[in-house]
Amino acid sequence: MIRRGAHSSAGTNGLASRRPVSLPQAGWGSRLRWGLAFVGIVAVLVYLTGSLLSVVIASAVIAYLVDPLVSRLQARGYSREGAIVAIGFLASSTVLIAVGIVLPGLARKIGEVGAEVSPYLTGVSGRVGPLLDEVETRFGVVLPTNLRAFAGELPGYLQKLSPDARTSIQEWLGRLAGGGLDVVLSVLTVTLLPVFTFYLLRDWPHIVAWVDDLIPVKHRPIVRSIATEIDGRIGSWLKGQLLVAAILAGLYTVGLLVSGIDLAVTMGLLSGVLFLLPYIGPMIGAGLSVGLALIQFGFDWHVMVVAATFGLGQLLENTFLTPMLVGDRVGLHPMVVMVALIVAGNVLGLWGLVVALPVTAALAVVAAHVLLTYRQSRTYLG
Repeated sequence: MIRRGAHSSAGTNGLASRRPVSLPQAGWGSRLRWGLAFVGIVAVLVYLTGSLLSVVIASAVIAYLVDPLVSRLQARGYSREGAIVAIGFLASSTVLIAVGIVLPGLARKIGEVGAEVSPYLTGVSGRVGPLLDEVETRFGVVLPTNLRAFAGELPGYLQKLSPDARTSIQEWLGRLAGGGLDVVLSVLTVTLLPVFTFYLLRDWPHIVAWVDDLIPVKHRPIVRSIATEIDGRIGSWLKGQLLVAAILAGLYTVGLLVSGIDLAVTMGLLSGVLFLLPYIGPMIGAGLSVGLALIQFGFDWHVMVVAATFGLGQLLENTFLTPMLVGDRVGLHPMVVMVALIVAGNVLGLWGLVVALPVTAALAVVAAHVLLTYRQSRTYLG
C-alpha cells in the first residue's frame, strides 16, 4: 500500500517511467553466439596456461575435496584462512613424518632386494634351458630359435632392471644439469600447487557464487539441481572409496607381513592406494608384491601367501566392502565403467584413470536430466 501511494502521487509520467522494460527473448542465434564466445574464451585460456593447466586442475580438485572440512572448521569459529593453514600444516607434517620414517628403510630394503636379484636370476637362467627342453620333448614341438635366444638373454634384461642407486642418481643429476630453464620451470610449477590451492580454497565460496551468477536466470534452478546431485554422488562415492582403500591397505599390509617379503608395509600401503585406480591398480600392486616374493624366495609358499592375500582382498572388496561402503553411489553400469577407463586412459594417461569415474558419473547425471527433458518435450509427446 505504501509503495502504491508513492507511485500514484508521482503522476502519470512517473508511472510511465517506472514501467518494466520488456527485453527481447533470446533466440537460437544469440545463444549460439554466446556459446561460441564461451568456448573460444576457454580455448584461449587453455592455450595460454599451457603447462600450468594441470596444476590449476589439480589445485581445483584438492580445493573441492577439502572445502567441506574448511567449512566445518569455519562454522566452529575459525577464520577461513586459519582453517586452511591448519589443515595444510597438518597434511604437510604428516607427509614429512611419513617420508622421514619410510624413506630410509625403503632405500635400505631396495638395496637388499637389488643384491638378491643376481642370485635369483642365475637360478632362472639355469632353469630356463631345461624347461624349454622338457616342453619340446613332452609336446613334440620345436621351439623357435629366437625364443631360446630371448630366454637366454632374459636374465640379462632383468638384471638391467635391478635397482642401482648410484647410476640413477648420476643420471638424475645429469638431466638436472642439462635441463636448465626447463628444470627450473618444472620445479616452479610444482611449488605453485600449494599456492594455487590456498587461494582457491580461500575464495571457493565466492568462486561458486560467481559461477552461479553467470548461469542464465531461466536455467538456474535446473543447473543447481544437477550440480547438487553431481556433488552428492561424487562426494559419497569418494568417501566410500577412501574407506575401502584404507581397509584394503591394512589387510594387504598384514598379509604381506605374514608372507615375510621385504617392503611388506610399503607394498601393502601402496596397494591400498592403488585401489583408487579401478581394475588396473590392484593388478599393479599384486604384480609388484608377487615379483618381490619371487626375487626373495623363489616360487614357494611365500608367493602363495602373497597371492592369497590379494585374492582375499579382492573377494572381500567385491562381495562385502564395496557393496556396503560404496554401493551404487556412482550409478554406472560395469561395462560403462570399463569403457570410460579405457577411453580416459588413452586420452589422458594416468590422470585419465583417476578422473574417469567422477567425470563419467557427472556426465551420467547430465544425460539423465537431458533424457527427462526430452521425454517431457513436444517432440516426444507429439
